Amino acid sequence: MTTQVPGLQVLAVDDEVPAVEQMRWLLEADPLVSAVQTATNVAEARQVLADGNIDVVLLDIHMPGPTGMDLAHELRRANNGDTPHVIFVTADARPAVHAFELDALDYLLKPVRPARLHEALRKTLNRVDTGAIEQVPEQGRVAVQQGSQQVFIPIRSIRWAQAQGDYARIHTADESYLLRISLAGIEEDWATYDFVRIHRSHIVNLNFATKIVQQEGRMRIHIDDNELPVSRRLMPQVRQRLKQLNFRSVSRSDG
Repeated sequence: MTTQVPGLQVLAVDDEVPAVEQMRWLLEADPLVSAVQTATNVAEARQVLADGNIDVVLLDIHMPGPTGMDLAHELRRANNGDTPHVIFVTADARPAVHAFELDALDYLLKPVRPARLHEALRKTLNRVDTGAIEQVPEQGRVAVQQGSQQVFIPIRSIRWAQAQGDYARIHTADESYLLRISLAGIEEDWATYDFVRIHRSHIVNLNFATKIVQQEGRMRIHIDDNELPVSRRLMPQVRQRLKQLNFRSVSRSDG
């Protein structure tokens, strides 16, 4: 098991709330990041920067009032050795040259791909002392390949997994991904996240169980709109795990 180590302290600034929340999700899923704060304008960003130790600012350029470029100028003028690095995040490629004149570490175009964000954060690591960061924690997230992109999925967001040859298909609230890991590997590595084997083809995260039905000697676990059967052989193990998590099953005798 890899030791948990310090990572980057990141501030994301964007005046559009959906955009800043999406960036928060991407950052929290990246293993190089230890903490994320957000701001929706430059005034909020200044407050966060005054109160906290921020390593890197992901900064939108076009915002009402003072712009991201204005804040970048302020940070450059105030450079005292502790000033955070800047990565611009924008839908507009035109200010790129000006951005790099301000010593921006990188320039990301929206929509930001997880792999591209990870690359930009990796650049930051070469300039920031955060501790033994090279030992990136492996637990907490899994990386899946989506075409040319690598997407980081928080393990706690995974509902269930099903065997698919030598792979496992993992299911989140909105998507499913093919992961190069066996169900046996998931059973062993993710047990601390309350994943339990219920069938030779299925492992579920019991935290997302919405209903557990026992009927005519059989058991089924409902997760979102999926009804997953529990094999007779594994029922004692599943019942014990449910008991530990204070679940109560619904027994039904009707057909």
